[in-house]
Parts: sequence; structure tokens; C-alpha cells
Amino acid sequence: MSWYGIDAVDRAFSRTRKALFEPFDFWKWAKLAVIIFFVGGIGANYGGSGSNYRMGSEDFTNNIVSIEQGPGRIISLPSGISWPGLNHVQSITPLAIIAAVIVFLLILALVFSYISSVMEFVFVEALVKNEVLFWAYSKKFMGKGFNLLLIRLALALIILVLFALALLPFIPIILKESSDFSFPLLMGGLFWFFAAVILLILIGAVVNSFLSLAIPLAIYRETGILSAFRMVYRNFRKSWQEVLVYWFIRFLLGIGIGILALILFGMLILGLAIVFLIIDVILYFLFSTFLSEPLLWILLVPFVVVELLLIFGTLLLLSVPLAVFLKYHLLSFLEAWFADVDIPFFDKLPAEPETGFKTGPGTELSESEQYAPENRVLEQDTSEPDRSESGGSGDSKLIKDHDF
Repeated sequence: MSWYGIDAVDRAFSRTRKALFEPFDFWKWAKLAVIIFFVGGIGANYGGSGSNYRMGSEDFTNNIVSIEQGPGRIISLPSGISWPGLNHVQSITPLAIIAAVIVFLLILALVFSYISSVMEFVFVEALVKNEVLFWAYSKKFMGKGFNLLLIRLALALIILVLFALALLPFIPIILKESSDFSFPLLMGGLFWFFAAVILLILIGAVVNSFLSLAIPLAIYRETGILSAFRMVYRNFRKSWQEVLVYWFIRFLLGIGIGILALILFGMLILGLAIVFLIIDVILYFLFSTFLSEPLLWILLVPFVVVELLLIFGTLLLLSVPLAVFLKYHLLSFLEAWFADVDIPFFDKLPAEPETGFKTGPGTELSESEQYAPENRVLEQDTSEPDRSESGGSGDSKLIKDHDF
């Protein structure tokens, strides 16, 4: 028995080779790398931490004692002086600053999530057509991407509520003030916590897999993402064994690709780090002969930033075949598993013509007309004896007349 998830591996390899290496196009790889980055192929963290010194009015009154104006004149500042600018700074509490930072990060995360949702559709369309039209596809799927973002936000909220409900029985125990330590209660709580986390992760993975399968359906069946999700679920109920095998194959592929990526990325980072370190040492000794220490580091910082960007860009380009293969595996499985999806792949063979021979554009011979020439030949063969007989009788008649 053949399984769609296993058969899709060979088709994914073939389509990845044709799309990326036949022929090789650097700019196509670069555009795919940008799409993969926004989809989430490589994680990126934004944020930072630091410490700021907060100055109060006592700093000015204690440290700034006097101002010298003119020869021999010193005017002391009163201790109760009021500085409007300083009072405005003091009115901004650390809590307000933290809230503003959190709001900014939430807005940034929403914008990035929306772009990621749009890129999900762009990635599928680019691989199916083997043509990366970044801006055209982005404009085309802005509406579907927004709907996908809303669905993902709703699912995240549902999972968060379920997690809170799973921890609800332990809130009274945590709030209870007791000096007694119960080891069995602690172990039971930890077991329940990790079981709830694992269960929610599995539920999220299943729902996300259904969404990934629904995205091509929403494109090529020209329907909404929720309708496509229901189609996937109905088909799952009919042939759930195929999906289980598909999930198992995806799990194995994920492990293999993860190990391969770890080896390749590790070797690449190590090699580039050694090369860039040698370049930085040469530049350091070269600049140190002409420049002072602060100016030297100011000049070296841009070189380090460029080197880090080169490493990051190279890792993105190297991740393109891996991400493309996984997406082609999903699309190839969906093509075989969901019979009515009709994905217009770039390597899809044209439909064979129906029975009959085409004599020209828009014309086709029927089955009886296909053998018409042979019938004509047979008719000619059967009519020849009649013609000879009639010809013979005519000649004999002429002879008789002539003799008479």
C-alpha cells in the first residue's frame, strides 16, 4: 500500500531541484529568503535591556553648589530652586515607560505577524508557479493574510484561556499561607502543569497543520480560510490514517533537516567567523598605527556590523532549499490527498486529449471518421471489377457493330 506522505517526498525533491537549480537564479533565492524570514523560517528576537541613572533635584543642589560669574563673584543657588524641565522628567514614572515599551513591542509584533500571515500565501503561490513576484503576490493576498492573522490571534487566545483554566485548581493552594511542605502535592502539581503544557502544544500543532493545509485550498478553491479549514477537517475524518502517516513523515523530516541545518550552519558560522576574525585583526593593527584607540574602535564597529549581516544573509540563503523542500512536501501531499484541490503546479503535465485525432485547432474527428480513408480504399477496390466488366461489354459491342 502506498501512502501519500511517503510518495510526496520524491515529488518534493524533484520540484525543489527544478525550482532552485534548473537554472540557478540568485535573485530568486534572495526573494525566497526574505519570504522565508517573514514566514518564520529563522527566528528573530527584538528587544534589549539596560540600566538608566535617574537624576533628582538633590543631585543638582548637592553637586552644583555655585556658579562663578565675573572675577571674584560667586552666586550660590538656593536649595529649593524649581526646574520645570526636571519636574517634567520626574513626572514620568518607570511604570509608564515600561507600559509604553510593552505597547510598542505589541504593535511591532502585530505588524510582523500580519506580514508573516501574508507571506504564507505568497510563499505557496511562488512555489506553485515557480515565479517569485513579491509585491504582486503581497497585494493579492493582503485580505486573506489579515483573515489568517485574526484566526491565529483567536486560537492563541483560546489556548491561553485553556492554559489558565488548567492552572485554576492550583491557585488556592498557591495563595494559601502554610508552613507545611507537601512533596506529593508538589510532584502532582508539576505533573499536571507539564501534562497541560504538552497537551496544549499538541493541540496547537494539529490546528497549525490543518491551517497550513488550508492555505493552498483557500487560494486555489477561491474560498475563505475558515471554509478551507472545514474542508481539511472533513477530509481528515474520511482518511485520517493518511494524515497520521503524513505527520509522522513530517516529524522524521524535521529531525533530519534540523540535524543537517545544525551541521551546515555550524560549519558556515565557524568558517566565516575565522575569516572575519583574521580580517578584523589585520584592520586593527593597520588602523592602530595611524589612529587613536577611541577612533579606532569607531571605525571597526561598522566592519563588524557588516560581517554580522553577511553571516545572517548567508544563513538565510542556505535555509532556502530546506524550507522550500518542506513546503513542496506539504503541497505534494495535499495534491494527492485532497482530490479536488487542483493545484496548478509549474511541472504539471498537460491533460491528454480525448479519443480522436485533431486535424486542426478546434476540430476533432469522430470515431467513424477516423477510418473513413480505409473505407474509401475498400470501396474503390470493390468497384474496380464492376468497372472492368462494364468496360468489357462496351468493347464487345463496338466490335460487333464494326463487324456488322
